[in-house]
Amino acid sequence: MHSAPDPGDYAYDVFISYKREPKDEELLTPWIKEIVKRIRLWLGMSLGGADARMFFDTEVMKPGAPWPFVLQQAVRTSRCLLPIWSPAYFRSPWCVAEWHSFVARERLIGPDASLVVPITVHDGQWFPTEARRVECLDISQYAATTAAFWETRRADELDVLLRAFADDLARVVESAPPYQPDWPVLIEPPSTPPLPRNMPMVDA
Repeated sequence: MHSAPDPGDYAYDVFISYKREPKDEELLTPWIKEIVKRIRLWLGMSLGGADARMFFDTEVMKPGAPWPFVLQQAVRTSRCLLPIWSPAYFRSPWCVAEWHSFVARERLIGPDASLVVPITVHDGQWFPTEARRVECLDISQYAATTAAFWETRRADELDVLLRAFADDLARVVESAPPYQPDWPVLIEPPSTPPLPRNMPMVDA
């Protein structure tokens, strides 16, 4: 079991939670990376020009890192969660654990707590009931699997939406409660590999 000293404060403003595609099958992931880059830019602006500290696994995780442990630490030391919801997201026990960790934190804080700020990139028909109750930014009509999208007028429209979204996200970051070293984390080191993509949907 790995351990690390208590950081004493948040390491990240935002934890990005999304369903990764296999490396040799990436189609939507490059688009998601561009979304994250734009949110980081506008979030930093909304935070007064400060660097937006975002945990995004493709940027932070190093080869050979004990990734379940790294995820545990990142969830605990992030102010809020930005999940990128799709039907596949809720089939991933890892994604669901990240989401439920922040939901558990919200319940500890109180009924008005808001630490989960979702984006959806696909029709929410297959989302669990608890997710469908959460207000989110629906950018499914802009989801693209080709780099050419970013040269279109629709990319400009999306950027306007992301800029407004970053303002909302900044308010959540700024109102996050003080760091607690015992924030709940529902990610456990695996004894077996993650379940395949055709596993039954997890309902909340």
